[in-house]
Amino acid sequence: MPVYREKNKEKWTKDGRSYYFKCYYTDSYGKRKQYESKLYKLSGEAKDAEREFLNRINTKDLTDYSVSFETVYNEWLSIKKRLVKSTTFYSLNKSLNKHILTFFKEYKLHSVKINKINEWYHFLDSQSTTEKHKNLMISYLKEILTYAKDNYDFDPKVVSKIQKKRIEISDEKLKDAEWNFWTNEEFNRFIKIVDDPLYNKIFTFLYYTGLRLGEMIALTWNDIDLNRKELYIRHNFTNKLGNGKYEILLPKTKNSIRTIHLDRLTANMMKEHYNQEQRIYNFSENMFIFGNQNPIRPTTFARKLNNYIEIAHVKKITPHGFRHSHASLLIDLGCDSREVANRLGDTVQIVEKTYYHMFPQKAKNTVIAIDKLRNKEVNKR
Repeated sequence: MPVYREKNKEKWTKDGRSYYFKCYYTDSYGKRKQYESKLYKLSGEAKDAEREFLNRINTKDLTDYSVSFETVYNEWLSIKKRLVKSTTFYSLNKSLNKHILTFFKEYKLHSVKINKINEWYHFLDSQSTTEKHKNLMISYLKEILTYAKDNYDFDPKVVSKIQKKRIEISDEKLKDAEWNFWTNEEFNRFIKIVDDPLYNKIFTFLYYTGLRLGEMIALTWNDIDLNRKELYIRHNFTNKLGNGKYEILLPKTKNSIRTIHLDRLTANMMKEHYNQEQRIYNFSENMFIFGNQNPIRPTTFARKLNNYIEIAHVKKITPHGFRHSHASLLIDLGCDSREVANRLGDTVQIVEKTYYHMFPQKAKNTVIAIDKLRNKEVNKR
């Protein structure tokens, strides 16, 4: 850019400063702007100042402006892969491709300004996913661009403007727990028509233990003590690896590692099942409780469940509905939130938030407490 000398001598400073520079640049909002400098005494000083200004704005001496968003994204993703579980990475990779890379793939990294981020927000809102998941994607985009800031001198102003959406308490999990369960009467109607002996045991087992589907599938005979009527939850099953295989992993949280005491009838059912399984050639305690050499498939489980629901004419629930049903059963039996949390492997806070509507006595206790207080006030008069 050229350096100019102010033509109007009245604007010159007393010490003779009359040179300035003008240049164009793109700000962090993606807008093209013109900058006019203050006055300098010498044209060389103005040129030096212009060079310093452009370096500060564009960091041309450090930045590769040809690098694509996709290149940086793939670098960040390869690092992320080493930090998360294989099952987490598989689902994460799918989500990031769909909700982030699809939008930004065509852009150079340094062309991503605030205006592009705002366009992406609209794109994300058009996707059929939960608000919680959208916020997760916003967090990951910020993480990717923070990596770009640290390694490619990406504009920190853009990173600082990326903010999550505020979500009201109408959480998806809370909504799910409001309908996705069976009462004891509904379960009894359902289980009566399940004529497959294995799945009759599986459905009964899930209803009276509240295990997550992956926890149940991962169980081996090493995880149960039939004499003590105890079940040890130490693993989780996943087949979300993208390669047709499955893995047995550690649970996601410490709370998930727990011991569950079996009721007498469930324990008896498991003893009978064990005696039958022992007749299998080369039987081993390392075999899966449900499935023998190979674990049962979640898709097979879901198909069986839906088929029997149609025959029994009961409300449709998802596989996770067995967990909600068990929570409902415990609450119906008068168990408090701590007992329910220990059994499910959740925190008390999560249980109270998710299943508060199932604790009718809490609401009654509130009214009783108010009544007692007001009665005391009346008696004092």
